[in-house]
Amino acid sequence: MMLLVRLLLSFLVGSSWVVFATVMAEKKGTTFGGVLGGFPSTAAFSFLFIGLNQSSEIAVEATVVFPLIFAVTNTFLLFFSIFSRKGFLIGIVASLIIWLVSSMLIFLSGFKDFYFSLLFGLIISFLTYFLFTRKLNLQPFTGKVTLYGFKEILLRGLGAGVVVAGSVFLSQIGGPVLGGIAAAFPAVFTSTLIILNRRRGLEFTRSASKPLAFSGIFTVIPYSIVVHYSYPVVGVWFGTLIAYLAVFPLALIAYFAAKHT
Repeated sequence: MMLLVRLLLSFLVGSSWVVFATVMAEKKGTTFGGVLGGFPSTAAFSFLFIGLNQSSEIAVEATVVFPLIFAVTNTFLLFFSIFSRKGFLIGIVASLIIWLVSSMLIFLSGFKDFYFSLLFGLIISFLTYFLFTRKLNLQPFTGKVTLYGFKEILLRGLGAGVVVAGSVFLSQIGGPVLGGIAAAFPAVFTSTLIILNRRRGLEFTRSASKPLAFSGIFTVIPYSIVVHYSYPVVGVWFGTLIAYLAVFPLALIAYFAAKHT
């Protein structure tokens, strides 16, 4: 019963967030909407539900591998922006395959060193940032006001919510390390890209991949660091609140970084 409740909550929150981010991307442009889409959601709720239903210690263990694996998740967006030149489907499939293979190798390595994970995660994030800003010519698009029917918004939420809930389910039953990997699954990224592609086309979607990645680099990895140190001290709820408060200013930095690069 509790597992169903957790999945329902993750479904509702995840779907609502993706709908909000994609609507804002269409109304305000790719930069603003992309930063919202990259703000901690799947990972944040995965850590929260692990902490509530197992223990804060288990949630902290899940953060050990997270900086490295989420840096790999950001390369998912980088590879998408590269491979999608050949088509949207090719971009998504190729990027997911690269993410799955990389994640499997990390899982099979069996390492449990947080500082190792953080160091290599930062190195990969820096390279991702460099390639997005210096090698890929992705121009931002402005948004336009669009009216949304209830059916369209509901369908968006259902598709995105299933992806997010599936990620949380794996994080709950697979143990701390696998949980950390599942928490980094590009669920929100994938669903956001699919929705944007259907609504605004490939070039708009490729443009949104850069602010999505920047937001992840500036907010999601720091979020996991705060969780790693705050959960054992103040507990799950206050730790989550502190983590969100800590990364909010970083989201503003991500916005201006994406806008001016």
